[in-house]
Amino acid sequence: MYRLTAIILLAALPSTIAGRLPAPLSDSLRNESIKEVEVKAGRVHALSDHRKGRLYWKMESLAEMPHVLGSADPLRCLQLLPGVATNNDYTSGIHIQGCSPSQSIVHLDGAPVFNASHLLGLFSVFNASHFRGMALVGNRHDASFGNRLGGEVSFHPIDTIAREIHLDATVSFMESEGTLTLPAGPRSTLYLSGRGSYLNLLYGKLLVIDDMQTRYGLQDYNLTFVHQAGPSDNLRISLYHGTDRMTLTDRDFGDKNRIGWENTAASVHWLHHADRLILHQSATFSRYHNTLALKMGALAAHSSAAITQASYRNTAEWSEGRLQWSAGVEYDFYSLCPMKTGISGSFTHNTAAHIREEAHEAGIHIQTDTELSRHWSVQGGLRLSAYHSHGSTFFSPSPRLTVSYTPDPPHTLALHYGFYQQHLHQMAVSHGGFPIDYWISSSSDIRPQQAHSLALSYCFLSRNGLLEFNAELYYKKLNRQHEYFGSVLDIFTQTSRPEQDIIHGKGRNYGINLMLKKNKGRLTGWIAYATGKSIRCFPALSRDEWFNSSFDRRHDLSVVSNYRIDRHWSIGGDFVYAGGNPFTPTRSIYAINNNIVGEYGKYNSARLPATHRMDMALTYRFTPRRGREQSVNLSVYNLYARRNILFSYLSVEKNTLGYRHVYSLCRVLPSVGYTLKF
Repeated sequence: MYRLTAIILLAALPSTIAGRLPAPLSDSLRNESIKEVEVKAGRVHALSDHRKGRLYWKMESLAEMPHVLGSADPLRCLQLLPGVATNNDYTSGIHIQGCSPSQSIVHLDGAPVFNASHLLGLFSVFNASHFRGMALVGNRHDASFGNRLGGEVSFHPIDTIAREIHLDATVSFMESEGTLTLPAGPRSTLYLSGRGSYLNLLYGKLLVIDDMQTRYGLQDYNLTFVHQAGPSDNLRISLYHGTDRMTLTDRDFGDKNRIGWENTAASVHWLHHADRLILHQSATFSRYHNTLALKMGALAAHSSAAITQASYRNTAEWSEGRLQWSAGVEYDFYSLCPMKTGISGSFTHNTAAHIREEAHEAGIHIQTDTELSRHWSVQGGLRLSAYHSHGSTFFSPSPRLTVSYTPDPPHTLALHYGFYQQHLHQMAVSHGGFPIDYWISSSSDIRPQQAHSLALSYCFLSRNGLLEFNAELYYKKLNRQHEYFGSVLDIFTQTSRPEQDIIHGKGRNYGINLMLKKNKGRLTGWIAYATGKSIRCFPALSRDEWFNSSFDRRHDLSVVSNYRIDRHWSIGGDFVYAGGNPFTPTRSIYAINNNIVGEYGKYNSARLPATHRMDMALTYRFTPRRGREQSVNLSVYNLYARRNILFSYLSVEKNTLGYRHVYSLCRVLPSVGYTLKF
């Protein structure tokens, strides 16, 4: 009866257990549009490393990757890179170099997406056929980057002017998606994309969470309009809306628990190109909303949370000799509804007061990039921002500096330092994929987060482009870290503001990322390995004692390969291995008035078993005819049926008290997808 509540409570260790102790706890791509140009090449190189520390991944390269739910997911493939933690089921968001998901930002054509996951993190909200590429910046940000302490992931829609109608559609047993390209005149093009799932028809019996039958559905819609207003002016409008609905039914009692969440994002971009000047203005809007309804016998509880952001950016880029400059101004408005809860039953009724917060943020930045000599270059900038909320105003200068040394063209060495601030804080009620977290604004009681970031990187690219090697050593010193230490039940029964259950501390992230990649030939792919530590210190636990954060991943290994057998057949796969997540062990158990009470050991001092998984994909391409391209992809997720333990909790079964393990959502998940392009 109370199984879902227990899962949500315990999937999020440490937040629940910590509360019982009591616990403590744009560097974007240049978006230049040109007239349609057809380029044909023998191979698509998935990644390219730039001097500014950016990795760019073309969406065409995902076609031969293993598919989940009928299509290759961009964000899931991104997690195969070093420094981006390999995810598990029930784990939403991305963890870049030991940071929490809320400390990194995901952009959809410039608009932030606050929850980029579907199906408890099994795959993301991004329809690959609608985008031309995605970019990752781990920590070498320039002065235009703000709002976060971690990394940045940017998704860029197709923005060329098409002359003919095109269709890119994939149909599978689990879901279907497609993108339709419609010319709207000689200077305009409309891109329409949609995706929907019908998992319950064929795979409903496989969707079981801790013996609870699950029904799930999603819908995604994308629209991008591109208009070339003149030889030097381009206009782009992007819209996105996605919804998730999940129902979990207790097989023993028939109670139905409902979870829902939705994202809406919109952006308008105008670019003007002059001789040596690029002007870029943009306005973006983003809203995220989640709801949770629990039914536990005669007791019913519900909660909802939302965050809305509206932004304006105006940037300019120009060059003077060997100097390249960029500068900009920006403004952000935030509206936050941290948590609206209620609980009712035969003998109780409680509805918390509705809380709404508003905040304003303004900033300016300037950046320069210069080549001092044939071997040395410097990128430096300064960002100034002001944030106002709850009657308090915070001013912050944020310098950024990168020095690069290239002794020989195949070798590049770079040293980066940056100071970052973050004014929005996500309170992680569950570190699993359950979308019940909420956002709050900085105030006099909850100060803005800060980070000093230092990174030393090395890149080698062979002269023929065959082999590529990247290594990065990083260190982040985090100040003013905040975590929620209550439980789900505390949220439903609280009579005070959520800030009363937040603790404050500091943290450190450090480690090394390595990647060796083969770019050409029949066999392509890479091996990526990352090792690091993510530790925190909260005086509410112990004044000077450091412990592993929930995002500490000591070892992370990814092996990705694709072999082109002939012009029709190719086979690809990936293998991932990740060290176990930290958790707080139970030291002793006893009963008081028939209630189970546990005493816990040191916070996050134990680890779950390591997780590993292999996925495979076999692709057959038909011979193109009359401009039509067709292919069939057979993929198997979790090929050898590994049962990874996601978390454990105390439970009584058949009058026996012990640990109950919660495993990955699906042991083996095969899928067949048919793709048509014309």
